Amino acid sequence: MWRGYKISTGPLDFGLDDSTGISCGVMNYELGAVLSEFHVLVRFRRFALQLKALGIDAELMPPLHAVLKTEGKILADHSFNGGLRGSCKFESHKMFSGKDLRVEILPGL
Repeated sequence: MWRGYKISTGPLDFGLDDSTGISCGVMNYELGAVLSEFHVLVRFRRFALQLKALGIDAELMPPLHAVLKTEGKILADHSFNGGLRGSCKFESHKMFSGKDLRVEILPGL
């Protein structure tokens, strides 16, 4: 919801963000578990184009800085099945408050 309107942002683009911190993780072999945090940038390219078409300054939609927290199990080859999926926690943004925005990255097929 934005200003009382339900809107679709379209596809989200995201990638690692080196500017906000170090992405890291811990592999606990005793428990067979992995926990990691990836600092990411999330972009709403289609939504920014929709705003621009409405005459709204696209500068309102800079990329969002977030931390993607993942967890998974250690596999036999010492990799883990967590990958880039999980929930994101966001910093403040011009259009959204971090507490009101929820993004869940789902596993690919």
